[in-house]
Amino acid sequence: MRTSKPIILFVPDSFITELDDYLHENPPGFSFNRVNFYYVAHHLIKLQIQFKKEEYHYLNLECLKKVTCSKIGRYIKLLRDGKFVLGKEFYVNGFKAYRYKLNETHIECVSRIELTRKSKLTKKIMKLQKNTKANYNRQEPHVKVLREEFMKMELEYDSAYEWANKSSDPLKKLSYLTSLYHLENKSFRYCGRNKTNCRLDTNLTCLKSDFRKFINGDYVSIDVKNSQPFLLSVLIDAIIHDRGTLCGHLGKEYLAGTFGVKGIQRCSFVHQNQEKAFLMNVRNYAEAVIEGVLYDDFVRSYPGEIKRDKAKDITFMVLFSQNECYTRLGKMIPYEEEKKVFATVYPFIYRIVKTLKLKDYKALPIYLQKLESYLFIDCIAKRLIEAGIVPLTIHDSVIVKSEDQAKTLAIMKEVFIEQIGVTPSFKVERLKGDSDG
Repeated sequence: MRTSKPIILFVPDSFITELDDYLHENPPGFSFNRVNFYYVAHHLIKLQIQFKKEEYHYLNLECLKKVTCSKIGRYIKLLRDGKFVLGKEFYVNGFKAYRYKLNETHIECVSRIELTRKSKLTKKIMKLQKNTKANYNRQEPHVKVLREEFMKMELEYDSAYEWANKSSDPLKKLSYLTSLYHLENKSFRYCGRNKTNCRLDTNLTCLKSDFRKFINGDYVSIDVKNSQPFLLSVLIDAIIHDRGTLCGHLGKEYLAGTFGVKGIQRCSFVHQNQEKAFLMNVRNYAEAVIEGVLYDDFVRSYPGEIKRDKAKDITFMVLFSQNECYTRLGKMIPYEEEKKVFATVYPFIYRIVKTLKLKDYKALPIYLQKLESYLFIDCIAKRLIEAGIVPLTIHDSVIVKSEDQAKTLAIMKEVFIEQIGVTPSFKVERLKGDSDG
C-alpha cells in the first residue's frame, strides 16, 4: 500500500531550542501549539525565496489564519517580543503595521520538522495548495503546455542537497533546502501567471541559478542581456518616434493608459528642449543595451571608480525605486547618491525614467515586466511550442534542450524583430558546461 510522505518544514535549530526556553520562562496567556511558531518561521523563509530583494516581509494574517489558527497574531507578537523575528514599522491608511524577518542570531543549524499527513496543519497546507492550483484549467493552452513540461522536470536532488548543505550562510541554506524540497515534493510546485505583471511564476523562477546545473538532461539557457534596461530603451524610442505600429504594448493608447497622457507629453518635452544632446545620450544608451554591454559601458563612462556589479545595482535602483518619499524626517529621495551616479552617465535616460514614474513609480517596472512577459511567454514560448520545442521559462530567458539551441535562437530573433523592431544580445549557457556569448 502506498504511504504518503510527511510534509517537511525547514526551521533554524537554535530557533526551536531557544523558543522552548523562552516559552518556559514566559508562559503565553493562551493555549498554543508549537508547530504554529515553526510555520511562521517557515513562511518567512518562503517569502524570502519569493521576494529576494526585500529584507522585511508583510505577513498576511488572514491567509495565515487559514493555515494555522485564528490566534496566529498572538504567536507573531510573541515571536516579535522574544526577538525571534524582527519587525519594521510601516503605516497603512494611518494604522501602524509591521514587516518581518527572521532574527539571524537565532539561525545556526537547520532542523527538519516533519508533519504527519493526519495533522491539522498538514491538511490545511494541502488544502491551500489545492486552492492555489484551482484556476490552472483556465490557463491559456500554451501556458498549460509550459506547466506540464515544468511538472515533468526533475533535478539530481542528492547532488543539489549536497551543494545546498555546503552553504556557510544559515539563512541561505534554509532558503535553498526549502526551495529544493518544494520542487521535489510536486504538491508544492506552482506555475501560474502573476496578476500584476503577467509573468509566469514557478518554483524555478525563484530558484538560485546555481541549482539549474542539477536539472536532469542536456540543456542550455538562453537569456537576453540586460533585459529590463534594453526594454526601457525600446520604450523610450517608441515614445519619441511614435512607433505604435509594432507590439500593442508600445501603442499610444496603451502607453497613455499606463503612464498618463501628461507623462508621455513630458517625455516629449525633455526630448524637444535639448534634442541634440538628448539623442546622443539616448543613442549611446541604446547601443550599449543592444550590444549587451550596458554595465561595462557604465563603468567605462563614469568619471569615478565603480565596479560592474555596483553599476548593475544602481541601474535597478533607478528603475524600481520611488522618485521621492516622505518619512518622519520629511521628504527624501531613496538611493539619492546612486541616482546621482546614474545621472552623471545617462542624464537624459534618468530624466525620462523619473518622468515616467511621476504618476505612479510602480508603473514603469510593471510595464517593463509586462512587456517582457508578453514577448517571452505569449510570443517566444508559444512560437517554440508550435515548432515542437517546449521550453522552461525564467522571465527573461528560456531553457531548452541543447539540440534545439540554434532553432530557438532563430525563433527568438524573429519574434523580437516582429514585435519591437530590434534584436537584443543573447547569452547562451550550457547548464552542465561552458557558457557562450
